[in-house]
Amino acid sequence: MKKLSLLAVVAASLLASGVASADVKIKGSNTQKTNVSGAILNAAVGPAAQAKQNISSNKGKVNIGGDNKQETNVKGAVLNAAVGPASKAEQNVSSNDGN
Repeated sequence: MKKLSLLAVVAASLLASGVASADVKIKGSNTQKTNVSGAILNAAVGPAAQAKQNISSNKGKVNIGGDNKQETNVKGAVLNAAVGPASKAEQNVSSNDGN
């Protein structure tokens, strides 16, 4: 039963997710590395719930004038969830959020 409810949460988050657009400008080198030895879960359940998660990534209108290196090592669990009717969960790990 737990697997079924977890699959329902994942399916709901996939249906509720939209397409993100960003104007990211990096003039130097950009190295983003993510190592996962566990689980990363992103979920959204409510009617207006949005769960946005950025791991070792850039989001928004980010301008980086030099080199950019972002590394994330997950040896456990990273969870991002939004459940309520008008809830919102946003998480940035080793990322540039924007300006």
